Amino acid sequence: MHLIMGIHAITEVLLYAPHRFIRVLTAMPKAEGRKSELIELCMKKNIPVAIASFDALTKMAGSDSHQSFVAEIKDREFLALKDFLLQEHSLVLMLDQIFDPQNFGALLRSAECFGADAAIFSKNRGSDLSPVVAKASCGASELLTLIRVANLAEAVSQFQEAGFEAVAALLNPQAKSLSQFHFPQKTLLIVGSEGEGIQPLIQKRANHAVYIPMQGKIQSLNVAQATATLLYAYTAQKG
Repeated sequence: MHLIMGIHAITEVLLYAPHRFIRVLTAMPKAEGRKSELIELCMKKNIPVAIASFDALTKMAGSDSHQSFVAEIKDREFLALKDFLLQEHSLVLMLDQIFDPQNFGALLRSAECFGADAAIFSKNRGSDLSPVVAKASCGASELLTLIRVANLAEAVSQFQEAGFEAVAALLNPQAKSLSQFHFPQKTLLIVGSEGEGIQPLIQKRANHAVYIPMQGKIQSLNVAQATATLLYAYTAQKG
């Protein structure tokens, strides 16, 4: 069992994966608006609703941004990389050294919204799933296919053997402008945090490097914004 929090995250998972729910806890049994709609949806899906104090929910979730709702759900399954590669896929997002849970959640949300087949991340070098991640992802952390591995560099090689080309988001002399770059049909898009970036070994194994040209005075986007732009560019090219 693990926890997710927040009205939007709980609602999205409840709509698309109600079988995962154990119960929903709320500090607002007489809620109105969206909160009332969530309680009604729980009743419609036959999900038990229990009452808990705001402080108790904060202690459970490790955050006070739960909007008075925390859900207990069954642990999700991670897909083994070897099993994933036996199937036909075209777009996978690799997250390297994303330690901030807000960024991690936002990245998973973008991957789900733009139709990525999966997101892959490290067991050791980055954030893991948490209520904060679930809320930031608007529930995508529970809906998107996720692959968790011990060695991302080795995973890059396995993707390449399966016909993928690794495209790293980098700002270096070898990188091509996004406006001039054509994504491979089978793309492994690799992004790293603003601080740590992409590990050097993974950079070396990438087939391509791409950057987003800037027009304003601020010459950078955060990783979540940049990744959303890159994912959109892929989907726009592939139509």
